[in-house]
Amino acid sequence: MLALMRSLFLLLPVLATAAHAVEFSGSVRSATGTLPSDIEVVADRRDKLPMIVGSIENGRYRIELPNTGMYRIRLQAPGWDAEPKLVFDPQTTGARDFLLYPAKLPEPGLAAELLRMGKEDQEFRKNIPAKRDAAFMKRWRENDRVREERLAQIIADKGWPRISQVGHEAANAAWLIAQHGTDDFLKRCLALMKTAAADGEITPHHLALSIDRVLTQDQQKQIYGSQFQTNQDGKTFLLPVEDFEHIEERRASMGMEPFSEYRKNFEK
Repeated sequence: MLALMRSLFLLLPVLATAAHAVEFSGSVRSATGTLPSDIEVVADRRDKLPMIVGSIENGRYRIELPNTGMYRIRLQAPGWDAEPKLVFDPQTTGARDFLLYPAKLPEPGLAAELLRMGKEDQEFRKNIPAKRDAAFMKRWRENDRVREERLAQIIADKGWPRISQVGHEAANAAWLIAQHGTDDFLKRCLALMKTAAADGEITPHHLALSIDRVLTQDQQKQIYGSQFQTNQDGKTFLLPVEDFEHIEERRASMGMEPFSEYRKNFEK
């Protein structure tokens, strides 16, 4: 998942034309309570054209995007950082808020540890064989258990790793470890994730994935359509979704790509 998101971030700029533009806006929140004076908001995509520059006023950003295409919106301020926001369709994506935090993190050691753990998680999963014997499954469970226990200790000592505490990449690594943990552990972490979300301290689409996973673990209908199962023939099928007719609105509200694109990427 982290590797996929990094590949999506490797996008090049685009020039917006005045015609057929969509206004895109949202709030800018500071983790310290004070916003720097020299913030810039920009958007780019794959095309080799100049980036689009927006404006920021009274704690809100505004930027006009062409009505088609996928964009990455970034906040830029010297000495500050913010997680980029992906816009998959400017015409249907809702407002996306930003959390701006000092680039000098209060927990750099913890950030480095979480990044290492997230990398280990992904490296192991890159080498999962198509056919898995009992010995491999035991090793897989043990591999995840070590990271789960360490994250549980971190949470007990410091609370859920927040973006402003460890940076968005390390916070995403913490989410990944929880998402790949045991059912009970993920359920406990989900309550902490929801609290962090109220302050903009977790990536919304990650929260959506965890909500869906816990619901399906409890044999309930999911909300965002992120959970699939694979049958014995190797074919994937979507687990039941609540109110599938309005799934795209719910996905867009959490910064998720359209369901058709997600399903296509999942099956690949």
